[in-house]
Amino acid sequence: MYIVNKDLLNSLEKNIYSALLQEIKQNHTLSITDAGAICGCSPSKISKFIQKLGFKNYKEYLGFISGKAFSVIPNENERLNKFLEDFNPEIINQFAAHICKFEKIILFGYGPSFIAGQYFEYKLRNLLEIPIWAVAHETSINDLLSKNSLVIIFSVTGQFKPFKELYENIVSKNSKAAFILEEGRTDFLEAYDYTITLSNYLQNTELLPHEKTRTTFFTFIEAVIKQLEKSSVEKHPKKR
Repeated sequence: MYIVNKDLLNSLEKNIYSALLQEIKQNHTLSITDAGAICGCSPSKISKFIQKLGFKNYKEYLGFISGKAFSVIPNENERLNKFLEDFNPEIINQFAAHICKFEKIILFGYGPSFIAGQYFEYKLRNLLEIPIWAVAHETSINDLLSKNSLVIIFSVTGQFKPFKELYENIVSKNSKAAFILEEGRTDFLEAYDYTITLSNYLQNTELLPHEKTRTTFFTFIEAVIKQLEKSSVEKHPKKR
């Protein structure tokens, strides 16, 4: 599980981010020393940048960006067991804190991913005293968008339909988008500011996006809800 939030980066770090994405596309074995030389900084600066992004070390970051960290596990039970073994509670904590910064939440997904959004809406309505909607069409998002909204977009592969126009519209309304993907996509890291990749373990490649399971989405949602409940109890202990 990985989280990339470009809003945490300063201008120099954003330049490093873009430069390394492009370079690693061409060179999947790029060393940290060469990465520093390309970016005009020391390897220690690269290491600090990697940790600020949320990765343990440069090796983990390189594996994620190059795609080497990902593997296909056709057996669903085995895949889900591996996913749970690598589950990262810190990312849950970060995301739970992130959604509390906004005045409105809109949940979106195509096909079966929309059902994950509906479930999250149901759960969040009992915890957050702000407007929350799950919608199945981009036009509905446009109607609901206002300043300081968060649009949470669920997508297993990110390949069913382009998100560029939707994203640009969200940003133009002084709002933010958070992509929750199961499969890692370098093009999303280039184009969008906030992306959570849930699993290193991919489903059967012969399945079309709508045929793939959404189990990791629901596991993620339940963990976020539990963290929000915990935070609520800590802020309001008398409500126990």
